[in-house]
Amino acid sequence: KEMKRYRSFLTVLAEAKLGDCFEAAGRIMMKLPDEMEKAGMKCVHAFVYGEGKLKGRRFEHAFNKLGDVVFDNSNGKTVTMRKEAYFKQARINPKEKGAYVEYDKEKTMVNMLKYKHWGPWELNNALIEEIPDDKKEIGKKKLRISPKILQTIKDKVNGQI
Repeated sequence: KEMKRYRSFLTVLAEAKLGDCFEAAGRIMMKLPDEMEKAGMKCVHAFVYGEGKLKGRRFEHAFNKLGDVVFDNSNGKTVTMRKEAYFKQARINPKEKGAYVEYDKEKTMVNMLKYKHWGPWELNNALIEEIPDDKKEIGKKKLRISPKILQTIKDKVNGQI
């Protein structure tokens, strides 16, 4: 079972640049129950190194984290891994300036309202190491959030967080 999860994670890293990671991580925060918020669930935007066709390429990725457990629901996958293993495989360095940002529920939703897209919001674009050579390889960064969802977020921020 552990190996199956690991293979699923490798698939996520291979497809991440083409996928919906920012939207998937953001939606989790929007629907986050109070007890998960109080427990410390975060939305994380970070630079990762890809696998498969994207091996060696560094790009922005988003996932959720609670303590030392990572939840990555991008591209229709459900990956739950220990932070240590996830960070090692994706070569994530949380101390590298501009390469790693964590957001709580409120900050996630405030940024959605401010930027009107799912992310990334505060990663340093100068850290991207290789420009995609095919337009199809450009991920869905800064994917706009619909006005209806923005209104839902605004309502939550203004009264129910």
